Amino acid sequence: MATCAGCQRESASQSRPAAALHGAAAGRNVLLITLDTTRADRLGCYGYQPAATPVLDGIAQGGVRFDRAFAHAPMTLPSHASLLSGTLPPENGVHVNGEQAIAPELTTLGTVFKQRGYQTAAFLASIVLDAEYGLAKGFDVYDDAIVSRPNEPEAQRPAGQISDLALPWLERHADGKTPFFCWVHYFDPHTPYNAPDEFVRRTQNEYDAEVAYMDAEIGRLIRLLDERALLDQTLIVVVGDHGESLGEHGFPWHSLLLYHSIVRVPLIFALPGVLPQGAEVGEIARMSDVMPTILDLLGWPVPPEVSGESLAPALAGEKLPARPVYAETDYPLESFGWSPLQSLIDGDWKYIRAPAPELYDLSSDAGELDNLMAAQPERAARMEAALAEIEAKLVRREAGEVDLAAAQLARLRSLGYVGGGEAGDGEEDELKNPVDLVDVYVAFRHGEEFLYAKDADRAIEAFEPLLERSPESYVIVAQLAAAYAGAGMLECAQGVVHEALAMRPDSTGPLLLLARLYEARGGAGRAVEACRRVLEIDPEHEEARDLLPALQQADERQQQRLAKLRERFRSEPEAVDTCLSLTAALLGAEQTAEALGVLRAGIARNPEEARLAIELAWHLATSRDERLRDGAEAVRLARRACRGDSEREPEFLNTLSAALAEAGKFEEAAETARRASELARQAGHRAWSRVIARRVRLYEAQRPYRSPR
Repeated sequence: MATCAGCQRESASQSRPAAALHGAAAGRNVLLITLDTTRADRLGCYGYQPAATPVLDGIAQGGVRFDRAFAHAPMTLPSHASLLSGTLPPENGVHVNGEQAIAPELTTLGTVFKQRGYQTAAFLASIVLDAEYGLAKGFDVYDDAIVSRPNEPEAQRPAGQISDLALPWLERHADGKTPFFCWVHYFDPHTPYNAPDEFVRRTQNEYDAEVAYMDAEIGRLIRLLDERALLDQTLIVVVGDHGESLGEHGFPWHSLLLYHSIVRVPLIFALPGVLPQGAEVGEIARMSDVMPTILDLLGWPVPPEVSGESLAPALAGEKLPARPVYAETDYPLESFGWSPLQSLIDGDWKYIRAPAPELYDLSSDAGELDNLMAAQPERAARMEAALAEIEAKLVRREAGEVDLAAAQLARLRSLGYVGGGEAGDGEEDELKNPVDLVDVYVAFRHGEEFLYAKDADRAIEAFEPLLERSPESYVIVAQLAAAYAGAGMLECAQGVVHEALAMRPDSTGPLLLLARLYEARGGAGRAVEACRRVLEIDPEHEEARDLLPALQQADERQQQRLAKLRERFRSEPEAVDTCLSLTAALLGAEQTAEALGVLRAGIARNPEEARLAIELAWHLATSRDERLRDGAEAVRLARRACRGDSEREPEFLNTLSAALAEAGKFEEAAETARRASELARQAGHRAWSRVIARRVRLYEAQRPYRSPR
């Protein structure tokens, strides 16, 4: 197939009538190529001059290109669920990646082709489309095997690997004896970018390089069909699952918003001798229309639950009736506790339902920069009513169950799909608008990149300010806990983990982190309890099953060590190190009262030992047990410990500030904490400095600090 340079729309007189296209592809092969995260306006056939996409341009020149095709969701799994079932997200139950499987009662393209005797195969480039999400039904081969390297979650496969997998299968089924349905999914335009150098040199930026690389690999499939004389025997359908914001509205990526750059997709149908060549359709097409169109061309009935409509009239050169496009993103709600968004495109007008609704005239404002809500309130009201009417008529289905292991969740997060959030306490119109929090989302993604790169200090630096902007976001809290743990700030990590679990008590990730924190802080018994709780929630949790025996052994060792330390302290009551070691072991075993008694005994024998005084002061000031707290004694001990050189120790001053707060001296507590924070910063402990600075704000609000449970 040649490129589409200079191609013109084929006239209607050269096209078959729509009715004649029903069954016109009967018995033909079908090659479905899905392009993840691919913007239509970055392909040459859609007018992008710098494009290096000769293969896709050639398919468009040899077929029919839809200029206004739209996804129903800006995420991979929901979009493919709509594509393969011909339904909207509320109808198929899939709203976000990684949490739902397609409603099991729905018919998908794979099942239809299998029932019709086709040989079926799918080759997937991302874990987002793993078989457990329900799309594998009907496929003889569903190749979703993505192998991870140790400690390095691999979540995608490059285009070269996908073509390497698909080509042998196509070669084996190119004999024409039995028709095939082959779905090939390419993921390369999705971050992180890693195109081969030759494509980076050829294009202007990393995104275009990934698109060019993907195009070249698609070319290998097309060449095989050409060499086997199968091009005129194979219906080729190329469609993007969603686009990508490349800085529009101050936003990179997708998922969070519903602007044009994110929901507009390429859509091409090609079958020489049956479909027009070099044709362009200007009317609206929707992701859910692709399935019924394929079935119409093959002459097969469309399942009754399909809400999409065949595009055969447009393929025949006829004008399509108006088709409103429903789109949604639940990602802001599920991941951050922010408001979900819904949108409606009707002709040249687009309405976005949000805490601050938006209305755009796409004919004059394709970039969606001029919100006309104030200027056109009546039109906005009509579009809101139309959107509500569509939603009222939907047949909503329950999603299938999905059980993800911790490793799979980590791989999803590496692609930016965090999941696991909590909705806000209020109604949806009271939740925060994602549009106003784009900077929070961008900073969060950068924080995750630091965390995966094991740069915990920079991750903490990214996450901490976000809690003030979005304290309702479970994922921010949970990832900050992981960052604290990575930086060795175990007490801070433990406190923040409890915050995450207060928001989502059955979240296995924080529970497992809590188990590890308990173990590291000498509380293996409590670690065993936390690990068992994980297994109560998810009996198949592989990491927890592997960890539990080790924790049980650690608990036995810690009990034995505690007994030895008790005996040693009885024989060496004046030994400061023994006193501190026994105190730590008792605290880990939740025997706080005994631990404080040991410290008092140690101080009685070593009244000038600052380490003992500061340790006792900390627990008297911050214990969660009201019966054990004594602010006045904590201040006396901490002041004594902070004399001399210790007055410039951030840890000692941090304890003094906590003691002062417990004693109700909040102004002095805040000032002391500021000094501690500055000294920590000067010593190069940036993360610890910021933690103490957070406590300054606590004391300014006249609230004392409490140690985590």
